[in-house]
Amino acid sequence: MRPGPALREVYHRPGYLAAAVILALVSATLLAWSGQVVTVFPQGGVFIDADVWTVLGLLGAAVLLGVTLPLHWFAWRRSAGTAAAQGMGVLGTVFSVGSLSCCAPLLVPGLLSLLGFSGASLLSLNLRLHQFRLPLTLTALAFLAVSFAMGVANVNRACNLPRRRRMPAA
Repeated sequence: MRPGPALREVYHRPGYLAAAVILALVSATLLAWSGQVVTVFPQGGVFIDADVWTVLGLLGAAVLLGVTLPLHWFAWRRSAGTAAAQGMGVLGTVFSVGSLSCCAPLLVPGLLSLLGFSGASLLSLNLRLHQFRLPLTLTALAFLAVSFAMGVANVNRACNLPRRRRMPAA
């Protein structure tokens, strides 16, 4: 499985290339905001709290999201909705957003609060999860890399499907 032909097939189309760039920029912005890497204060001023690993993880997740989602969309459209393993793209997205969020991750404490956990126990959980931000980010990047590989495989498989033939009108 070589990604080159699949990437050329998808990204030589300007719409898919523009979607990848826009998705990567929007993802980077949302991940930086939700992870409180960049904080804008209402009274004015910006606070940037970024170490090298946070920035690399954020950029890696944003680029992989930007490249992977249009790949899956292309494969899905090309194969008329029968592409397998589309859930991994969603799972990678959830992990990337969750692993880079401020009180690392917001998803788990949000679900636990719905189940009735107290604020004090959630605060200690948030602090504990924040300590594991690097492993969570690496897990998110691994899921996104698997999703990217599946997207490439789906595009290769979809390009090998026979085209639907239209019957002439009688």
